[in-house]
Amino acid sequence: MLLPPPISPNHQIVTDPRALSGIVNACKDRVVAFDFETSGLRWWGGQLPVGYSLSVWPEDAPAPLAWYVAFDHRTVEPQCPEAPARAAFADVMNNASAIVAHNAKFDLNTGRAGGWDTGPTATPLHDTMIQAYLIREDRRFKLEKLAEEVLGDGTIYGDAWGASKAVDAWIIRRAKTLRLTKTAYLNRYGHAEVPVGLEGEYSCRDAAHCLYLHAAQHGDALAIGQPHEDQRAALYHNEMLLVRALADMEYTGQRIDTDRLSRLKRELEDEQGALATEMRRKFGTPAAFRWGNDNDVRDLLFTSLGLPVVKASKKTGEASVDRSVLLVLDGEHEGVADLMEWRELEKVRTTYTDSLIDKVDPNGRLHASFVQHGTDTGRLSSRGPNLQNIPVRSSGGKRVREAFVTDNGQARIYCDYSQIELRLLAWITGCRNLTEAYDSRAYMGLLDDRYGYESYRRRRVSEPSTDVHGVVAQSVFGADPADGDWKKKRRAAKIINFGVPYGAGPKLLSDNPQLRLSDREARKYFNEYHRKNPEIATTKQALFRSMLGDKWTRFVNWAGRTRHGPGLRHPNERIRAGAERAMFASLVQGSAAELTRFSIVRLWTAQQNGELPGVSTSTVHDEVQVDCQASDAAEVARKTQAVMEDFTGLFGSIPVIADLEITHTNWAEKEDYNGNE
Repeated sequence: MLLPPPISPNHQIVTDPRALSGIVNACKDRVVAFDFETSGLRWWGGQLPVGYSLSVWPEDAPAPLAWYVAFDHRTVEPQCPEAPARAAFADVMNNASAIVAHNAKFDLNTGRAGGWDTGPTATPLHDTMIQAYLIREDRRFKLEKLAEEVLGDGTIYGDAWGASKAVDAWIIRRAKTLRLTKTAYLNRYGHAEVPVGLEGEYSCRDAAHCLYLHAAQHGDALAIGQPHEDQRAALYHNEMLLVRALADMEYTGQRIDTDRLSRLKRELEDEQGALATEMRRKFGTPAAFRWGNDNDVRDLLFTSLGLPVVKASKKTGEASVDRSVLLVLDGEHEGVADLMEWRELEKVRTTYTDSLIDKVDPNGRLHASFVQHGTDTGRLSSRGPNLQNIPVRSSGGKRVREAFVTDNGQARIYCDYSQIELRLLAWITGCRNLTEAYDSRAYMGLLDDRYGYESYRRRRVSEPSTDVHGVVAQSVFGADPADGDWKKKRRAAKIINFGVPYGAGPKLLSDNPQLRLSDREARKYFNEYHRKNPEIATTKQALFRSMLGDKWTRFVNWAGRTRHGPGLRHPNERIRAGAERAMFASLVQGSAAELTRFSIVRLWTAQQNGELPGVSTSTVHDEVQVDCQASDAAEVARKTQAVMEDFTGLFGSIPVIADLEITHTNWAEKEDYNGNE
């Protein structure tokens, strides 16, 4: 049996309200770490704090001091009354010189949902998880893991996992007595039933570990003493404000029409049933055939019907039956189109009906979690749900988007960067064909200070639009819009254009079912593209040489973010080639992603200052969504676009352009918007 660790001498479990004034005085004007312990992870669903820890590190102390204030544990132990506990917490947070937390978004929103005063937004915030991400992106960010990795034995606790393991063991035993899995127990009770002493030591260690990590990481996160120190200082400042901006975005959320999702589920079940009947007739399968089972579908297509194997699965090595394969096989059998549609409906039904309804709060709002540290490239991601994965072009995806509705009397502005990765590819490589395709006389006038942004915005609307993919098709493949193969060559140019930032090779063309190119033709197109755009290969080689010449095997992007590529030194050629693709993709994607991260903070700051009468409610890929009163839509749209495009001259002659769309109803019905109506 795992024994709980004793209460550390620097820690105090507070159950008497008379001790709170001493804590407030000890924390005044200091850097304070804080951590809420809760009855569950769904702060938006009524699972709120049961206790909190605070920690400070006096200048003359060998280790941090920490307190745990318990007030709502579901135990029979003595606890502090909640009212004085709240007042003391507010005093501490409003008088701290800075606050420190690990995954601060969760604690900020947990407190806010419970009516706790977490202090002014102007108080400097340091998130130790984001610090670690800035230092090294390719690792795990759990607090105990970082404490073990970064601090080693440099704390008073020895084993960084000790208290965490003890709490975990208690929860597992308790869950077994209730005949629940650990996950089910945590979803229902969180840490509310954990004994106060055990939870208090665990929570005090969490808060103290934050101060230990802050002391150890802060300088490295700021890249002090390194060539990119100035860039990193601005990036660090933005990333810590981004924690607050994303927390507010999550807290606001978006309204969901759950009735529409319930109807959609029934509609999809009926449509799938009809498709299954058709497939049984066309394929000659029994009624019990499992259309969602890859092994059954694989046996049907390739063993029973003898259809050609298109490619092998990377995970299993068996014949793949993914969508790209089914698209190729569409002309081989009349039932394949039905199978593709059935599977698309199955994905939508299982991922975005009941499971999405389960994530909606009692007020009908969805609070997706935006992950600031979730990708190696620096792109933001989301979970609960993953908004990026909602199908874009399918009817099922459109019907899911119909459930993301605006509030009455409101509009939702969508501001999305236009071809931003291609623009950054042009700037990073200096590729002449791409640079010329993005040439803008209006933008040059802005760069030369001949006029301001509003004049530039009006002038660019009157410029003839440039088909960048058509330009590349003409300059690279010698295509002519009058020729019969124009559409094919333009599509090939488009696929390569968008594939290069992701490190794609010729298979991107040969696997495309609409092009239907042989491997030989695909290689010819791909090689010709790179022969006519030699700057891309030159940039790649320069990148790899630079990284191999760096002792950390890293590069630094324009914003000061580092990306590490130890795989470049791997002796295995396949792994090394994969690392090269990933590094170049990260350079382009990450450089583009920084624009969204900076823009979200700029918009949030404008909203905080009362300069933008709207509120950001979501972000997907390179798009930011802002809700406002319908009467303010034109003003909000113009100001949002101006903020997101305000990177004038940063990328030379390449303009940063953000396109506007608007809806007054739901996501599926958004339409182009010029910001003037």
